[in-house]
Amino acid sequence: MTDAELVDFLNRMLEAERAGAKALVVFMDDWPRHGPEWQTLRKVHEDEAHNCALIGEQLKRRGRDYSHATGEFYGKATAVKGPRERISFLVKGLRWAMREFEQALPRIQDSAVHDLFQGMRERHQRSCTACESVLR
Repeated sequence: MTDAELVDFLNRMLEAERAGAKALVVFMDDWPRHGPEWQTLRKVHEDEAHNCALIGEQLKRRGRDYSHATGEFYGKATAVKGPRERISFLVKGLRWAMREFEQALPRIQDSAVHDLFQGMRERHQRSCTACESVLR
């Protein structure tokens, strides 16, 4: 992966993570505040927001600008009606991101960025499991 491709990938994933974090704020309102479902979604939100910061740090480290855009997932996710349906859609988005990470990882030569996306993949898997527990 060239440096330009890596920067594009970082920005695309930043936009996707930002979309997930923003959608989760909306989704949390579907559940009683501080209830078990709300707390689960809050933890997933914290991971998404943390991922945004970590990606931004990698772009800064390269001296590159980072995108301020929000990915299209946000609009799609917030258009979904029903709390359970929204969480199901969120799980699909998390799994999409994991596939993107898995496809990119073999091409990422920078060990810090490789480790970042490996960790993000693990956090997304944990988030999927947590969301699926809410659906049960």
